[in-house]
Amino acid sequence: EYGDPVPLVAYAIAQSTQLLCFDEFQVTDVADALVMRRLFRHLFAMNLVMVATSNREPSKLYLNGIQRTSFLPFIDDLKGRCECHDLESEIDYRMLAQVSNGARTFVYPLNAQTDRDMDELFNSLTAGRRVSPQTLKLRGRELQVPRAGVGVSIARFSFNEVCGRPLGAEDYLGIASAFHTVLIERVPQLSLNEVNQVRRLITLVDAFYDKRVRLIISAEVRMEELFRPEGAATSEVHGDLIGTAAYVPNAADEVFAFDRTLSRLKEMAAHEYLVRTAGHEERASATFSLYESDSVLSPKTAMELFQVYDLDNSGLLELPEVRLLMEDLCEQRKGHRNVLEEEVQHAFALMDVDESGEVSPYEFTEVFANTRLANVQVLQFGDQVPDEAGPRRGRVGRVARSA
Repeated sequence: EYGDPVPLVAYAIAQSTQLLCFDEFQVTDVADALVMRRLFRHLFAMNLVMVATSNREPSKLYLNGIQRTSFLPFIDDLKGRCECHDLESEIDYRMLAQVSNGARTFVYPLNAQTDRDMDELFNSLTAGRRVSPQTLKLRGRELQVPRAGVGVSIARFSFNEVCGRPLGAEDYLGIASAFHTVLIERVPQLSLNEVNQVRRLITLVDAFYDKRVRLIISAEVRMEELFRPEGAATSEVHGDLIGTAAYVPNAADEVFAFDRTLSRLKEMAAHEYLVRTAGHEERASATFSLYESDSVLSPKTAMELFQVYDLDNSGLLELPEVRLLMEDLCEQRKGHRNVLEEEVQHAFALMDVDESGEVSPYEFTEVFANTRLANVQVLQFGDQVPDEAGPRRGRVGRVARSA
């Protein structure tokens, strides 16, 4: 109806922001390459500012890709409009962190002892809970999880179950959203003969890393030897954009991408990553599930929510913990975590009825019990609560709806 959509998309983006930030900027698909060239030409013409990180300098983007000559003008635009800074270092700081902490989230080789270690670790993490298969529903599809702890967000897969099947980024993001800890066992040494499994493992690690999943692996060889690129490449054939040609993909992209995967695996084994994950896991999971629920929170459920945010197990919520709760609620309601400090102070003061400087379980339960967390609104500081929000309950009602 409107013809070429690219100018309209570019205009809509430029109207909504003046700055675009990209992490891990890469191009691996011919359709993406051609669309990006046209889209960014319009965005640059509208004086949009772009900041990006990449493992490749601009001249090596989409290297060896089909129809790359059509992409080269975009590279010229990048060079002409962006200042490029090479941050390459000979020091692998992720490796230093892993070695300094002696992490045991990656165990090898595969033998009876390794299997026993994985069994003991899984049993310890699930705390003796019943283990059973689970089904994740992803946009009308179902993804089977063979082993998961009931009531705890911990899952266990074999490598073939999670990378030997035709799964993609959406599947791995679904797993990462459902489970804060995932065990993957019996990972073999891979070569280009298993390039599809290599690609899936790369995608899986990217998804888990972005979602801060704690990943525990048992493998045939040590981490640095997981991928042997000297193996023969697959003969899988892809067509070009309009299906008029075929080619055997150059495996250089997989080799390059796996270097990033290896670096991320090392970071995910480091103490600093695991600490961030441990503080994130149950909090995000519980808040999301409560937010999605339309049922009224019982006092028991409100108390469970309190315990999720009582990060130091002190039995009281301090200001930073209330701030964290408000940021999570804001992210669910508005898609960002930008909560003004005045809003945090205001909500904390309303919850802290006895002005002790801390929120007790009783005070917290009074706020959230008998409310629907899905209806909690994140208001700008000083905004009035609309009348249609329902009857208030004195201080309690104001807190529940101003959080």
